[in-house]
Amino acid sequence: MSADKMTRMPGVSSRLETGATTSNNDSLAIAEVALAMVLLVGAGLMINTMVRLQRVYPGFDANHVLSLDFQLPEGGKYVERVPGGDMERTLPAVTAFYQRLLEKTNALTGVESAALIGALPTRCCAEFYSFAILGHPAPPPENRPQAGYSEVSSGIFTSLKIPLVKGRYLDEHDTEAAPWVIAVNQAFANKFFPNEDPIGQQILLRYDPYPVDEARPRQIVGIVGDVKHFGPGQETPPFIYAPYLQQPAIFPGGAARAHLHKALLLRTPSTRISGGTNLAVSVKKALAEIDPDQPVTNIMTMDDVLAASLGDSRFFMQLFGIFAAVAVLLAAVGIYGVMSYSVSERTHEIGIRMALGAHRRDVLGLIAKLWLKLTFIGVAIGIGLAFGVARLISSFLFGVKPTDPLTYAAVAVGLAAVALLACYIPARRAMRVDPLVALRYE
Repeated sequence: MSADKMTRMPGVSSRLETGATTSNNDSLAIAEVALAMVLLVGAGLMINTMVRLQRVYPGFDANHVLSLDFQLPEGGKYVERVPGGDMERTLPAVTAFYQRLLEKTNALTGVESAALIGALPTRCCAEFYSFAILGHPAPPPENRPQAGYSEVSSGIFTSLKIPLVKGRYLDEHDTEAAPWVIAVNQAFANKFFPNEDPIGQQILLRYDPYPVDEARPRQIVGIVGDVKHFGPGQETPPFIYAPYLQQPAIFPGGAARAHLHKALLLRTPSTRISGGTNLAVSVKKALAEIDPDQPVTNIMTMDDVLAASLGDSRFFMQLFGIFAAVAVLLAAVGIYGVMSYSVSERTHEIGIRMALGAHRRDVLGLIAKLWLKLTFIGVAIGIGLAFGVARLISSFLFGVKPTDPLTYAAVAVGLAAVALLACYIPARRAMRVDPLVALRYE
């Protein structure tokens, strides 16, 4: 008999169409499971990253600290241009402004300590300067050592509770007239003085990219703990802290901006900064008494600053999480639809089987086979696609590999459980089929 005649026979065409529909439904459900697998793996990796980032010690104590930013203008009473070159002179009003600000804020009610820093950890504005170590062979110009750099006031280490490793902290005696000093972090000491004591060593800073060295060398007087200046997930570079009181009057190019920008940090003794807004108002009033035209920006607790430094990772975690939730819902609906359709189409077959002595567990086995097929194929395809997506987001991962087996296993088991739940109602309906009714079902 020819194929055309077969398809024209009653019932044959409808069975072929039913088979095609079943195949399409199966493919759609498999695709939905695979998509859910990909997105859930991405969400799982990002959640793992966030958990690990939040456990990273930033190198300081962010509790009970309020931060406020300000930028003194490059002009007026603070800065003047030096004739005959790309140079700027900072005027004594800059140092006077900082000194009066610290005096007034340290005297505020509820303030345990106040300090200034140019490069607020995890958020802003660390400079990178090259330097020469006096008494060491001079490296080629293209291989000069470099380190992060920030101006600070003497109380910064106690205000942020940055531990002292060796030597001493910068203090109020480190004035412009005293020998110029710096404190360096542990990473600096390990990298540039692996086999000798850094304390007492002298370096000469250069204002890169300008080939201009500072007029005076600086002596290392202290080694402090490493601080995550560039975020919890970033490596800690060698870092230098210099007193804001020991700065040259003339800066090349735009280097003066580092001297004009500061964050004010206020540590409070309270268990939480519930009065942070009132404290900020008090700071603004004190600032207005010094310079009424100077604005204050970025008023945040250091806990909020730390949380903001995780912004990219949090964004991708939320993005993957939203899409993954939608994909899981679609996968569950798709599997439920396929299973319901399969039970409906096989009602007559189920009736025959049960009439011939099949038990309910046998019927359940038929449904379970389809569940296993859809889930296994979908998960297998999803794992392959997830490997590719995970590599694309690998630069945002921290402490977890793109091929983390625990994440993949947990997602696969979770998806299988969701698919099993989606099968529950169709499977229950199949086991309740009455053989007599099913034999008359068409």
